[in-house]
Amino acid sequence: MPLYDQVELLCQAILSQGREEADKIRSRAREQAEAMVAAEVARSREVNERTEEQVRAQSEFAARSREDRAALLSKREIAEAKEALLAEIFVQGLERLRAFRQTPEYQDWLRRGLARAVQELQGDSFRIVAHPEEARWLTPEFLGAVGRETGSRLELATDADTPPGGCIAIRADGQMRYDLTFQGIIYRQRERLRTELARLLWGE
Repeated sequence: MPLYDQVELLCQAILSQGREEADKIRSRAREQAEAMVAAEVARSREVNERTEEQVRAQSEFAARSREDRAALLSKREIAEAKEALLAEIFVQGLERLRAFRQTPEYQDWLRRGLARAVQELQGDSFRIVAHPEEARWLTPEFLGAVGRETGSRLELATDADTPPGGCIAIRADGQMRYDLTFQGIIYRQRERLRTELARLLWGE
């Protein structure tokens, strides 16, 4: 698996899932629209078979009203389906990222991301907060190597409330922090990814 930086790794996982779901949402929307059109055609045919002009006019007006309501309902249901699909894609994308932790490349990605975070925070000492599962990768030897690379001291603090996948670097004075968790990356990139997914899925 290529070694993406933190943003590109996330984009690959999210957008890959989006491509797999694109045909599904298009198919559901098309089937829903076809069903509504067929229902309206049937109702219109029934109306057209009536002979009295007044009844016909009233029925056609009612049919148009029903069609308008159906169109609004369809738009709302499609919008809700899109939101639900986007939410599911983000969830599955996060799962793919968490599975990435089981690959040999994960620790190298973590090293590069942590070194970048420490350099951006510009300090001599840092507390690295991570889910207890991350202690498997954030070993004293690993943190020591990153510390030598960046000229700083890193100390691990596990916290079960921190989401698994990545870590959070906090400068010793507590004034600055860098969220390198998968969940934090998704939060920062969410709107950009939503826009890209909408373009990919629906051409929006």
